[in-house]
Amino acid sequence: MISLENKAQIPYTPKISFMQTACLISAFSGSSLAPDLWVQRVNGRPSAVISRYGGRLNITADGADFAEIKEFIRVIGFSEIFTEKNTAISLGFDSFSEFAVLKKTAQKIAEQGTQVSLSALYGALKLGADGEITLPEFEAFAPDVSHRLRHGAATAVLTSFGGALAFTNKFGGIINGISVNSAARGHGLGSKLLSSICSTVCGEIFVCANKKTEEFYIKNGFTPCGEAVIIRG
Repeated sequence: MISLENKAQIPYTPKISFMQTACLISAFSGSSLAPDLWVQRVNGRPSAVISRYGGRLNITADGADFAEIKEFIRVIGFSEIFTEKNTAISLGFDSFSEFAVLKKTAQKIAEQGTQVSLSALYGALKLGADGEITLPEFEAFAPDVSHRLRHGAATAVLTSFGGALAFTNKFGGIINGISVNSAARGHGLGSKLLSSICSTVCGEIFVCANKKTEEFYIKNGFTPCGEAVIIRG
């Protein structure tokens, strides 16, 4: 049975979709922006966690009743679904954008430091993106990231050669964007920036990568752990 949950007392699942949900809860729980949260239980055991923020669903499944989830999705609708590839296939989807997922265990040894200018951070991420990361328009990016930073649910690093942003929670976090200005590449600065953002996170830190960037993360101690997808409604 799928039931609406008021509190996020759910066991940690080492999957990027769950980490996305945990980041949302960390940032917005208790506010008017709090995500909807549902838990499916099979034989009394949590088998799936579904969160909804705006029109986007995050679905984490482990021994789930996929027929029930599929009907649930049909009823509530969606603009996007973020989940693991095997879950998407089990739900009957065959058209999606696909990413490699990697993770590593991070030990927090540094704070974010001085206040980060959101416009400068956005500019740094945008300047070096080269189509590798997708950013919303600044008008949507700024209030969301500002809220997360102020509530301890994000961390950012801004340097003269690039920037990095991670969404965080008590379990770890997700690298939301990392970018080195194209003119500064080839000098190990990307690895330095990645190390800096990881040093501000405690726990498992995940990242989605494409074929072009996957080797970069592996070189820096990340381990491949499956594939994630975005399904657009």
